[in-house]
Amino acid sequence: MVKKFRCRRCGECCRSPRLTKSDINRIKKLGYKEEEFTESFPIGNYVKEKNSWCMFIKKGRQAFCKIYNARPSICWQYPSELINGSCKPEKLASDRLFE
Repeated sequence: MVKKFRCRRCGECCRSPRLTKSDINRIKKLGYKEEEFTESFPIGNYVKEKNSWCMFIKKGRQAFCKIYNARPSICWQYPSELINGSCKPEKLASDRLFE
């Protein structure tokens, strides 16, 4: 985690997050079907996008996650590193799972 990070709820970290098998199972327990929320690529599974954002993000004056308690592990690890103080993640601890 980045020390003294203060979330502004801008949603910049909420682009299409990677999913582990555990993430998929956790989200399925909420009643979603895997094919409704997953996008598969040769490098892994990701949450489907809606208007270039994670489909689970609700944007308004502030962004919030509709599945916060079951969110992907890459999301609860954020922020582990930031690019020049930006909210866009550069590398997360779980990235090692996909290397």
